[in-house]
Amino acid sequence: MSKQIVKGIRKYIPVFQDAKEKDMNEADCVTRIIKFLEEVLEYDVLQDITKEFQIKSRYVDLGIKVQNKIKFYVEAKSANTKLKESHIYQAESYASQSGTPWVVLTNGIEWQLYHLVFDKTGIDHSMIFSIDLINGNIEQNADKLYYLSKTAFQKDEIEDYWTKQVSLSSDSLIKALFHEDTLSSIRRELRRMSDILVGEDEVLENVRKLLKDEILAQHGEMIKIRRRRKPRDKSSLTQQVEQKTTSIVNIQTDQKEGISTKPEQ
Repeated sequence: MSKQIVKGIRKYIPVFQDAKEKDMNEADCVTRIIKFLEEVLEYDVLQDITKEFQIKSRYVDLGIKVQNKIKFYVEAKSANTKLKESHIYQAESYASQSGTPWVVLTNGIEWQLYHLVFDKTGIDHSMIFSIDLINGNIEQNADKLYYLSKTAFQKDEIEDYWTKQVSLSSDSLIKALFHEDTLSSIRRELRRMSDILVGEDEVLENVRKLLKDEILAQHGEMIKIRRRRKPRDKSSLTQQVEQKTTSIVNIQTDQKEGISTKPEQ
């Protein structure tokens, strides 16, 4: 955790609180956000922060650069605008034109970081974090905001953070929890504790009961025993290859000797 970021958040809490109380518009909020990026996240306001960054016919509020390369865009809203997922759609179109996968949505108080994926089917986005500078825990907020700092982008730490978040996602955790190796470990521990052997399906069903209803509704299809993929038997595969090779050789021999290989009518 960066002490500088903690200190900076404490400094800017009253600044953004004042903006909220005065119902400041988007332009005034952008001015304060720029100062926050400069003083707290270490960006040079003249070299690293580009206002009204244009991509083709579209504009994004801020483009943030490191070593003269855009690392993420900032879509700013007025102080009392409640951030919604739909707000990211406009920023998505900006980012897709340049292939930049990171977009920040903020009104000064709330900060949301999104990761974008571009493919042939379109654009997909995932929220990596959402923090509230006024009502949230300052130390926890500082830990997350660090990944938006110039230092973090210089070290490319944002990619490692993203990979970690994916590995800890609900999808990944459920897959790991219901893998046959995990269930086997649970069965062994239960037997050690009670000297009773329980079945895989019994463990699965009782672990399901520990999950909240919304998790079951969202990931129900994934809650099943995941088996390891068994490698094909090498001897069997070799045998198949030898059989095919023998068949080809026999056909070639028959053709040389003038023997028809066509089936009789």
